Formats: sequence, structure tokens, C-alpha cells
Amino acid sequence: MKKKIFYKVFASTLACVLLMFVFGIIAVNMNTNKIVSERLKDETELAATLMNEQSDFAVFNKYSDNPELRITIFDTDGNVLYESDTKAPLENHRDREEIKNALEGKPDTVERYSETFKCDMTYYATKTALSDGTEVILRLAVRSSQVTPYFTAIIPLFILVLAVSLILSFVLSTFISRNVSSKVTEIGDSLKSLNEGQYAPIKTDMSEPELFGVLNQINELNANIHSHIRVADGERVKLNAVLDNVSQSIIALDSSKRIVFANKRAFEMFNGTHHDIGRDLVFLIEKLPVYEQITEHLGEDFAFNCVYDDKHLSVVITKVANEVICDDISAIIIVTDITNEKMIEKQKSDFFANASHELKTPITVMQGFAEVLMNKEGMDDTSKKQLGRIYKECLRLGSLISDMLMLSKIESGDAPVRALSEVALEDIAKEVLDGLSEKAQSRNITSNIVGSAKICADQTMIFELVENLVSNAIKYNKDGGSVTVSIAETDTGVCLKVEDTGIGIEKEHLPRLCERFYRVDKSHSKRIGGTGLGLAIVKHICAISDAELSIESEFGVGTTVTVVFSK
Repeated sequence: MKKKIFYKVFASTLACVLLMFVFGIIAVNMNTNKIVSERLKDETELAATLMNEQSDFAVFNKYSDNPELRITIFDTDGNVLYESDTKAPLENHRDREEIKNALEGKPDTVERYSETFKCDMTYYATKTALSDGTEVILRLAVRSSQVTPYFTAIIPLFILVLAVSLILSFVLSTFISRNVSSKVTEIGDSLKSLNEGQYAPIKTDMSEPELFGVLNQINELNANIHSHIRVADGERVKLNAVLDNVSQSIIALDSSKRIVFANKRAFEMFNGTHHDIGRDLVFLIEKLPVYEQITEHLGEDFAFNCVYDDKHLSVVITKVANEVICDDISAIIIVTDITNEKMIEKQKSDFFANASHELKTPITVMQGFAEVLMNKEGMDDTSKKQLGRIYKECLRLGSLISDMLMLSKIESGDAPVRALSEVALEDIAKEVLDGLSEKAQSRNITSNIVGSAKICADQTMIFELVENLVSNAIKYNKDGGSVTVSIAETDTGVCLKVEDTGIGIEKEHLPRLCERFYRVDKSHSKRIGGTGLGLAIVKHICAISDAELSIESEFGVGTTVTVVFSK
């Protein structure tokens, strides 16, 4: 870099010096020509004052055959009256430029090539009058080479100035290049140290105020950058420590499906290494079904569960919508190992099923004995009332156990093989409403069906689904309310909607409505005989039937449950 600066500064200085040298020579040349012209004019005017008579022409004979000076006298017609050069031709000179200028009263120097002397000559002519009134023209001519002595006299000085200028240019260029190079080197060293995590300030000098201010600003900027880098490094270390110690695997992908980031848990879960960073996701997640399911949904928010080796995994894909970083990070994948949860869930489901099965027989026996005792003659009213309460509780427990067994079969996959057929939802809804008409009439609740459509599904499961939804709509309705079952075909599938004008549900309870045994108002549910399993059964039937369940409710206004069966 120092050489480049030197060459550039020296070349610029050399160009300036040479340019000044050339223009100096031109200026000297012009000035010399001007001096010669002025001298020629003065000598011509002086010679004209010496001529009073034609006999005075002889005074110029001493310049005869002088190769450097030529004197000629003409009449006003351009004829030669006198010529100091005896060898020169005596033709008419009226057409010469200097003669014309003299006749017009505008004498001026003229330079042209002379055929007589075979060189460039400078001419000057002036008109004057003799004592007898005769007008004549006096012309003096000198060789243009007479300028050379003036010019050659100044050339050595110019060469000396040029040599001194070049030496000074060389010295100054060396000094400037070293000075600038040293400052640039210091700046580079400071930036290099900054890149290495250190901070080495640039040395400053007050003797150069402008440079001092710039270097101080660079030092201040470097100090701020170093401070920000230290803070950023600290935050990065903290973030990496957090990400490496979370239980989930976190993977960030760019728009080309390459891994931008993966935490320690991701490498452990999929047996990968840090060498997988920058490579396609398939190098980390080697199971093609899982890889294909992830890459298929990278452009959207999506979640699914899968089995990877002997582990059950929950995968959540989040699309990055930030336009600033979407090219670098287009999607974030969070994988959670839910193997233990699945195991606990299976254990709970097994216990749930076993307990339900074991309770069914004694509850049935209790229900039968209570019914027999209630019909026995001679029973007093108090005993009959107590037996009626026992019978009612047995019925409730029996219903609960039946729902538990149904849910266990659905969850465990032990339910009978689905017999898919074309199911008319309108017919199912009519059958359900007919079966629940007595319960609805007891509370003066009206019901109606709007629309019709058919789906391909298991008729028994669809009946169970509709019955649970309509039963809830009647149970949790107001006296004199209404239940509407709407059926319609949409672009996405067949939509089944059950609306009621009941008590409604607060929004904070909506996310948990499909949990087993979850009740919004336990006292109310107990009074009307709810088991808390109806919507859990509906949820599982929707999952089996490839349907989407959604619940909307407003407290005190009513609830709408929507099931969309995909085409």
C-alpha cells in the first residue's frame, strides 16, 4: 500500500511539475518573441527618423549583406528604392502583408518564411515622409532565430527548477506515503484487534488537528463496537446455554432447507454433530417419512406427532414471517420427546378401561337390586325414596361407565373395525332428536334441522357424535330454549353445526372442554346427570373420522359446536 501511495503522489507531483515546465517554456517563448517584436518596432521607428533625403539611404550600407538584418525602402507603389541585401530580388512588394499594414497606417510585425534567406523572418514596416514630401516605406527584417539566444539562456534555469522540483516531489511523496501508510496500518491493526475480541486504540497526534479528530472518532466508534460485541457475545453465550439445556430439540432452517442452527438436544435426539450445520436437514433427520412430512409443511405453521426409532415425538413447525431474516431463517422446528407422556397416557387409559370394566358388573347388580326393592310391596315412603335415590345414582354411574368403556375402546383402538358407508346426516339428526324428544319436551325446548348432506363414515360413530352434541345442547339449555342442527356442503367438506340458546360457557373454559371429566359447573352437571365424557368422545370420533372440531360460546347467550368432515 505504501508503494501505491508513493507512486500516486509522485506521479501527480511529476505531472504538475512537467505541466508547469511546458507552460513555462511556452510563456518564455511568447515573451521572448514579444521582446524581439518590440525591439524591431523601436529600431524601425528610429531608422525612419534618420531619413530626410534619398541620399540618407546610404547610411544603411553598413548593414549590406548582414545575414541577421535586412533593411528595405519602398515607394508607396511597392517598388524597391533601397535594399541592404544586394543579393535580394528587387520585385514589387506591394502585396506583402507588412507593406499593406504600413500603407493602411496600421504597422505590425509579420513572421513568415523567406525564400531569399531560406529561414523564418520577422518583418516590420512603417510609412514615413522625406523632406521634399515624398512618402516612402521603411521595412526592417530580422531572422526569427535571433530569439534562440534568449530562449537558450532561460532553459538551464528551467531544467534546474525541474530537477529540484522532482527531488522535492520524491522526498515529499516518500514522507506522505510513509505517514499515510503508518496511519492506515494503525487503523487496520485496531480493526484486526477488534475482530479478535480485543480493543487497541489508534495513537493520535495533536499536530494534525483534522486527522486527530478523525482518528478520535474511529477510536470512539471502535470502543462502542467492542462494547456492543462483548454484550452480544455475553447474550449469545446465555442464549446458547438456555437453548442447549432445554428439553426440546430446536432446529432453524433457511429457505433452501439447510440447517442454520441446532441446539445440543437436537444433535443428541437425532445422533447428529455440529458438522451438520449448513447441510440439508436430511443429514440430521435421516428417517425419510419424518423428513418429508417436515419439508412438505415448511411454508406454514404445522404440528404433528410421529414415531422416530423407539421414541414418540411431537413436531411443531413455525414459519418465520419477519422479512428481514426470512431468507436466512425461514422456519423453526421444535421437537419434543413425548415417549414418557405416551407411556403414562397408555397406563392411564389401561387403568381407565380396567376400572370401568370391573365397575360395570357391581353397578349393574346394585341397579337391579334397587329396582327389585322399589317394586316390593309393603315398603314405606321413606325407604322407597331412598331406594329411588340409589337407583338414580346407579343409572348415572352406569351411564358414566358406559361412556368410559366407549372412550377406552376408541382411544386404545379396540373398537370394532369401522364399517364405512354413505351416511345421511339429516337422517342421523332426526333419529337422535326423536330419541331425545321426551327430555326436550320436559323443558319445553324446541328443535329443528336445516339442510342435508351425505358423508362416507362409520354410521355408529357418527350417531354417537351427533347424540352427544345434541344431548349436551339440551342438557345445558334454558327452559323454553331451542336447538338447531345445521347441515351444509362447503368448499372444504360437509359442515355439521349444533347451536343452542343455553347458558353458554366462559371463554377461559373453552380450551379444556374436550378433556375427560372436565366440567364448567360441577354442581349443575351433577344435577342434570352429566358425565364429563361426551365431548372427549366427540373429539376422538372426529380424529378417527378425519373431521375438524371447533367450539364457540358466549356466556348467557348460547353455544355452537361445529364439525367439518373433509371431502
